[in-house]
Amino acid sequence: MRPLALLLCVLGCAEWRMPPTFPERAAGRPVVHEQALLGLSPLGDAAVAELVEADGAEPHLELRIFAGLASLGTQYATPHASAVGTASCVLCPPTLLVASIDRARIVAQKLRSVAGRPQPVLAAIVAVEWPEAMLRAAQLGYAPRLPAEPEPGSGLWHIRGAAGAGALPLALRVSPMADPPALLLLLSDGLGGDGIELARVLMTGDVVGPQLFLQDGVAWLLAGSVRADPLRRTVGLHRALLARGEAQLHNAHGLEDYAAGELDAARREFGRSIAADPSYVDGLYNAAAVAALTDPEEAVSLLARAAAVDPARVQVLGRHDEDFKSLRRRPDVGALLGLRRPPPEGIPPPP
Repeated sequence: MRPLALLLCVLGCAEWRMPPTFPERAAGRPVVHEQALLGLSPLGDAAVAELVEADGAEPHLELRIFAGLASLGTQYATPHASAVGTASCVLCPPTLLVASIDRARIVAQKLRSVAGRPQPVLAAIVAVEWPEAMLRAAQLGYAPRLPAEPEPGSGLWHIRGAAGAGALPLALRVSPMADPPALLLLLSDGLGGDGIELARVLMTGDVVGPQLFLQDGVAWLLAGSVRADPLRRTVGLHRALLARGEAQLHNAHGLEDYAAGELDAARREFGRSIAADPSYVDGLYNAAAVAALTDPEEAVSLLARAAAVDPARVQVLGRHDEDFKSLRRRPDVGALLGLRRPPPEGIPPPP
């Protein structure tokens, strides 16, 4: 046992002597990650300035493009606050321009001098200290845009729903959540309920913002948090697709109507869900499930559309759905639901 004990001691000493993963020079230093919307394209893409100063490293400032609509190609995940107040992204948007280190230092210093303010400040600083970014964004078709103003006294941003779904009046609002602390961007139609969550911004300190920018069915929520001593400031953009939110809203109403036995009302709401966002698989699937009770061919057509969007989701939802009981033995339906053979009769699904 002695050789093993000696080896463990050596390994333990080696681990003890390793340099810390968090740089010592970062102790007590500011952590700043702020984004600013410099312009929007006609399709809702965003030109974004991003400043990062963390871990005691030199500040980094760059101009990036965030995709607005999922249908335009690659989707980019917007940065989100982590437990320590920094931000990260899964797939990083393309970089158009990188500021010099001297320019980044100037911008970082000015931001730190006003970092306690509860409003986003990077856009105003960039406009003065890094005008090249504003010019480059404008040259590429990203027009400057002021935040949309909510209705006075209500805190609501009013919008119109999709024409095919009835162009119903909808409202956006930002609501705080206590556990965990966060700001929620909610979409509602005034018919009750809290609404559909479109975006969530985690809070690690006092609230910064929010600001809301609207363009061609895309909402960009700019918000974050700040705390002092040492400074931790994270302000980021969070994308919300209004068509998807509207589709989810109608789908939720349809499920309520279905549970109450109001099949005609449920069919109408699922139809509105599809009209708002034809790629929303839950709206397509639920419309198919209701149609299966009265119109088998329409049900199969809708189910095929849903499976074309997300076959795995359709198989999970439909494998034991009683609404499709009379159709499961059809080969085309069995294939859509991923059934190699018809399910046995009279045997309940596994828990």
